[in-house]
This record gives sequence, C-alpha cells and structure tokens, in this order.
Amino acid sequence: MFLVVIETVLFVVAIVITGFWIASPSANYEPYATLFGLLGGSVELFRRFRSHGALSEHDRQLTKNFRALFADSGQIRQYQGHDFLLPLRKEATTPLYTVVETWTDEAHYFVHPKLRKTQASFIKAATELANEIVRYTVPDGKGNVSVITRDMDPENLPPHVRNEAKAIDAKLPMFLRPTRNYWPYATSSRDGA
Repeated sequence: MFLVVIETVLFVVAIVITGFWIASPSANYEPYATLFGLLGGSVELFRRFRSHGALSEHDRQLTKNFRALFADSGQIRQYQGHDFLLPLRKEATTPLYTVVETWTDEAHYFVHPKLRKTQASFIKAATELANEIVRYTVPDGKGNVSVITRDMDPENLPPHVRNEAKAIDAKLPMFLRPTRNYWPYATSSRDGA
C-alpha cells in the first residue's frame, strides 16, 4: 500500500510539472521531470524485485498441493529412471492427470512470476507425457499400465512397441526438469530434488 501512495504522489507531481512546462515551455523543467520519472521507475523496480522474494499465501498453498501430489507422495520417484517397456503403477498416473486436467485455471496458477513460468513449462511437459501414456499404454490387469498388451510375448516384442516405449521415455526429461531444477520450494528431499 505504501508503494501505491508513493507512486500516486510521484504521478501527481509529474503531472503538475508537465502542466508548468506546457504553460511555460521556455522554463527549465527537464531536470524535475527526469527526477520524478526516475523515482517512479525506481519504485516499480523495487516492487518487482521485492515481490520475487517471498511467496504469497496462495503460492504456498499451491506448493503444498504440488508436494502432496508428486514430491511427498513419492510419485516423482516412480518416473525417475523409469523405462516404459516396464509396467508403471497406474496410481503414479493419477497426479499427472490431476495436474493436466485441473491445474489449468487461474486458481491453480502461481502469482510468483518465476514459479508461474516454470509451472507453464511443467504443465506443458506433463500434458505431453500424459498424452503419450494415454496413446500408447493399456491397463495390464495388475494395477499397472504398460505398452505391452497381455497377449504379447515380452521376449519378442514388435518394433512398434519398443518405439512406443521410447516415445514415452523421451517425454520424461522435460517433465522431470521443472520438478527437479525449478521448483525448489515444491520438491521433497526424499526425491533427491
């Protein structure tokens, strides 16, 4: 609130100086206009850098929700180093689908600019990974999803099945990178992030 008052005062003073300058163009008002312009810009810079430090209550709650979905639940570990030629527990896909399906409204967006940018990258990567999982996997009847159907011999897989697993595997690094590198507030030490 204090910054808004300072900005308002600076804006009013700048308007008054501009009015004087228009009324008397030969007078030397440039230094004053420059001074108040710089002060107004400084207040804006201060606001931007100050807001990047602490997380808002909204962001803290979203961070807690993210940790509950991925980090604290151990779901990130399910994806780290996973080869999609092997089955994946179906429960590991639930947080992924939750983010893709429900974290696309304003209530689920971070206020913090850096976290918001990272979140956009994460949701994009999560969407791409979820699409590949949906496209290429089937339930195996044992609580897993797999690219290998029940009637296939795991020892003699057709090339297209291996390619499908590779397509999913290729999406994992982009999904894991924001989680590991850019969400330091949102990862658990259990997940090595």
